[in-house]
Amino acid sequence: MATKRVSPGGALLRASRMWSLPNPIPPPPENSTGPTTSDTATPPFPTHQIITTLSGARKQGDWGLKRPLPLRTTVKTTHPMIRVKEIDSIEMVTDFSSATDLGMTLRKFQELHLPITLRLSDPSAMTNLNLPQRSVFDDEIDFTAGSAKKLAENRDQRWKFNGPWLAGMTQGEFQKWLIKEVRPKRAAFREFLKEKIAKDLMSKEAAENFEKGDFSKTVKTIRPQDVTEEQLTDGLRKLRHNNQELFDMVGQFLDLAPLAPPSTSASLLSATSTTRLTYRDTQNPYAEHGPPITHPSAGISYLRTSMYMENHPIYGPQKHHTPVVARIVSPRRPAQARPARLGVAGFIVNTPLGDTASNQKTAAAAIYDRIDPAVEGGAKTWVLPQRASVDSSGRIQLTVGDASAEAVLIAQELLGDAEVLKAKRDEERTQSASDIRRRYSAARKPQPTMSSAGSYGLRR
Repeated sequence: MATKRVSPGGALLRASRMWSLPNPIPPPPENSTGPTTSDTATPPFPTHQIITTLSGARKQGDWGLKRPLPLRTTVKTTHPMIRVKEIDSIEMVTDFSSATDLGMTLRKFQELHLPITLRLSDPSAMTNLNLPQRSVFDDEIDFTAGSAKKLAENRDQRWKFNGPWLAGMTQGEFQKWLIKEVRPKRAAFREFLKEKIAKDLMSKEAAENFEKGDFSKTVKTIRPQDVTEEQLTDGLRKLRHNNQELFDMVGQFLDLAPLAPPSTSASLLSATSTTRLTYRDTQNPYAEHGPPITHPSAGISYLRTSMYMENHPIYGPQKHHTPVVARIVSPRRPAQARPARLGVAGFIVNTPLGDTASNQKTAAAAIYDRIDPAVEGGAKTWVLPQRASVDSSGRIQLTVGDASAEAVLIAQELLGDAEVLKAKRDEERTQSASDIRRRYSAARKPQPTMSSAGSYGLRR
């Protein structure tokens, strides 16, 4: 069967991003050593584009695709969200499925009004809990293009690199990468070293002139081609004995993601060893676990800060943000040093650290000890979302804290579950017919005017 010829304009529209779906991204890696996961569990992040449509077009099966979708499987869902796996399958049908799970997760997260911040190097450190975090949209961090000099200077602040993260590669992947990517660049690396040696020689001569006080003497310009083979060999020999400088040079040439220094103690080295290992502590937040697979915000939030104040229409400016309800999905195990786990806006988070309500031995904290199946919907508690970040595998990491009693009471009043002001409102009072007649009769009675001296209390 011959395919239908497409006009140049039609081919252009088909290839454009406006009329085509983006390619799916790789799914999250599975942990074979971890616990068994459910097939119906929500994935950590979406891999396909989510499509929605209007209610009128939904009743006709119109989702903006080349053919209408069946109404039997698209009208019964509450929220019109689908993910298209394949426009034309081998059976000449559109392969799609519901995307309500991740679509509603995005909506619930955006209701928290949390910005995405840089991931903490040690999330469990108590000293980092109350410190303000940097947004992933800062100008010093959020850039992917620039000159080679700018990329090298901001290596500890970037999140995107052309080269791989060596600590996350297996031995086989590392060997293939060496053969395919590194070995063909030996000649280019030697030229790169010559440029570095030429700059070092010029800097050394300028420093010598400064020490001698000879400021009138100009520094001779040394080009990379002026560097001899002896100088290049001597520079290579020095790099072999300085592992940190060698990694910096190779990382700058291949644009490798930074690595965290190893925790090697001096006791592990031989006492007669002449090799001295020197490491420089990197400031890149992705050196410990690797750079993210997407933008650090993952497209889930575009807010830059949470430093704003909520203004209640009755009670005025609020000290704390509005807390949210969290469901207790796993009880705490103090003997195993396992905190309770909560479900917040579709994400699993740990209970706050330190002297918090979830870590106390009180009657109110007994809900964290066990899950009572008799409670409808599960046991719930109020928490205050503090920050959110995206780890190297693309998973959202939430941090929550204890919610204040006043903020919880105001939030419950908004939902109709509590009442802050105990006095009943006038519109809620029940009035009898006699009360209404008495009020209107008092209004029709003429009031005395204050026109005499007796009215002002000057004369009795």
